[in-house]
Amino acid sequence: MGFLKNGFMIILLSALLIMTTPIFVFADAGVSENEELKKEIAMLKERLSALESRLERSEAKVVKIEKEKKPPETGLPAQITSFAKEIEVHGSVDTSYIFNTNTPVAPNMQTNNLRVFDREANGFMLNLAELNFEKPISQESPVGFRVDLAFGEDAEVFGAAGLGTTDDEFDLQQAYVQFYVPFSLPFMHALNFKAGKFVTLHGAEVIESVDNWNFSRSFLFGYAIPFTHTGVRAYYKPFENVPIESYIGIVNGWDNARDNNRAKTVEGSITATPFENISFTVNGIFGPERANSNKDFRNLIDFVATYKVFDKLTLKANYDYGWEKNGASATAGSRNGKDATWDGIAAYAKYDILDWWSIAGRGEFFHDREGVRTGVLTSATMPITDLELWEFTLTSEFRLYNNLLTRLEYRYDKASGQAFTKDKLTSNHQGTVSAEVIYKF
Repeated sequence: MGFLKNGFMIILLSALLIMTTPIFVFADAGVSENEELKKEIAMLKERLSALESRLERSEAKVVKIEKEKKPPETGLPAQITSFAKEIEVHGSVDTSYIFNTNTPVAPNMQTNNLRVFDREANGFMLNLAELNFEKPISQESPVGFRVDLAFGEDAEVFGAAGLGTTDDEFDLQQAYVQFYVPFSLPFMHALNFKAGKFVTLHGAEVIESVDNWNFSRSFLFGYAIPFTHTGVRAYYKPFENVPIESYIGIVNGWDNARDNNRAKTVEGSITATPFENISFTVNGIFGPERANSNKDFRNLIDFVATYKVFDKLTLKANYDYGWEKNGASATAGSRNGKDATWDGIAAYAKYDILDWWSIAGRGEFFHDREGVRTGVLTSATMPITDLELWEFTLTSEFRLYNNLLTRLEYRYDKASGQAFTKDKLTSNHQGTVSAEVIYKF
C-alpha cells in the first residue's frame, strides 16, 4: 500500500507542476518568481496533506474488512484448532426391509437362514449407522489415525471377541494409529504401519453395504473369511512407477480383539495391476485360532481379480480356499481329529445404465465340507455335515442424490440339504426381495 501511495503522490505532483507552468510564464512582472514558487509549493502541500488523510482513511477501511474476514476466535489453542482441521469426519446410515418368500416362522424367529447380515425376514432393519474419524497420512503429515464407530444389527455380526458382548449392537469396528517410516531406502517408495484394530484384507466385499455392489453379502464374505484383526500391519510399495503393492501383519487372529491362545497369526497380501483396467490380489492368513491351542492352524488363501471392460461395465471374481487342523473335532489339539475344509467362488458384474442407475449381478458357489463354517454341524434343526450352497443375486441401484442411494434386490439361495425354513417346515431353497436406503456423508 505504501508503494502505491508514494507512486500516486509523485504522479500527482508532476501533473500539478505541468498544469501550473503557464502561471509562471504569464505571471505579473512585478511579482518575483520566488514568491510565486512559494505560493505554489504551499498550495501543493495543502493538497498533499488532504490526499494523505484520504489514503489513511482508505487503509483503515481495508484493515477493518480483512479483520472481519478472519474466522471467529474459538478460545482454543492454535495447535488444537489446526489439528482439528486435519481430521475428516464421514459416515453412513443404512436401513432396509427384507421379504422372504418362504415366510419362515417360529422356532426360527423369522430369520433368513444362512444369511450373515440380512438376517431378519419380513421386517425392517437398522443395518448400520457408522461414524468415521480419520486423519490421513502423507509425506508432509506422516502420523495419523482412524476410528470407526458402528451401531446397528450388523455390529452384532462383525463384533470382535473380547470387545463387548457377542450380541452388542455397538462396536468399535476400527481404531488404529498409522504412520510413515521417517527415512527412505533403496526399493522402498512407501512404507507405513498401522497399529490397533482394522478390517481384514480378504474378500471382494466389505462390511459397509454402501461400498459393495449388492445389498446382501456373499456366502464367501460371511463364512469363508474373517472380518477384523487386532495387531500390527505394514504397507509396502517398492517402486513408484511399478504397479505392485503389498501388506504384511501380525495379529491376534480372526475377529479377536483379545487373543484366545498364546500364538499369533500372520497375514499377507500382494496386489498387481499389470494394465490400467485389470488388477489381481492374492491374500493369505495363517495361524492357530482355536481356544487354548497353539497348534491347530487355520489357513486361508483368497484371490480377487477385477476387470473394467469399459467405462460402464466392470467384472470381478473371488475365490477362497480354507482349511483348519482339527477344525471338525470337538477337542482342540486332538491327534486323530478331523480337519475342516471349505472353498467357494463368486463372480460379479456391474453395469452403469445411466449416471444415476446401475444394475449388478452375483453368482456364487460355496462348499462347507464338514459344516463347520456355516454352523450346520452343531444345529439340531439342520443335521448336515457336508453342505453345498448356490446363490444368484440381482441388484438395481438408484442414486437419487449424490449422498442418497436406494437399492432393490432379488436373491435366490439353493442348498444341497434342507438348510432353509419354509413356513414351519424345512426346505432346500429360499428367495428374498429387499429394499435398501443409504445416506452417506
